[in-house]
Amino acid sequence: MHSKLADRRSGRPLGFDRAEMLDRLMTLFWREGFDGVTQQQMAATTGLSTSSLYNSFGTKIEIYREAVDEYLHRMQEVVEPLTDGERGRDDLLLSLSRLEKLLGGPNAGFGCLATTAMARPVDDHVTRATHRYREQLRSGFRAALRRARTLGESSADPAVMADVFTSAVLGTLVIARADSDGAERSRHLKALRRLVATL
Repeated sequence: MHSKLADRRSGRPLGFDRAEMLDRLMTLFWREGFDGVTQQQMAATTGLSTSSLYNSFGTKIEIYREAVDEYLHRMQEVVEPLTDGERGRDDLLLSLSRLEKLLGGPNAGFGCLATTAMARPVDDHVTRATHRYREQLRSGFRAALRRARTLGESSADPAVMADVFTSAVLGTLVIARADSDGAERSRHLKALRRLVATL
């Protein structure tokens, strides 16, 4: 998709790895939230001057939009077993395992950038992006639960249980930010795995 950011980047080659800088900026917004990030922090995080930062990424809100989009792209790893799997319960469990791995990674304690963005919708782009993510998650759970029902693994209503799983996962993602040692997060995910076993 063409954008004015693409226009700004179409000149001479950048003297840095843009993907790496975006990762740093995404992590900064993930940790601090939109309101907690300053221009000085973005410059310090990337090692770029404020002019280079603007010329390469745009304004703060443009950077945040791109950071949220990048985060949601990475979260597809969690959604993929639900939407593209061929099993039922096993796909649900794989999705939960991937979620636990992501939450327990080097950014454990930051919670979820998507749920932070949902709670503080800074503009229409972010609102639409996070809404699509919620619907994709719900649709994925519904698809996996339908497969489980077809395979005789579940008698539950896929639509109803999809709402249950979506709400539970989003709640777990919110809690993860305040859960310093990960114990509560792990307990929630363990409960969800037990729920899968009793469908």
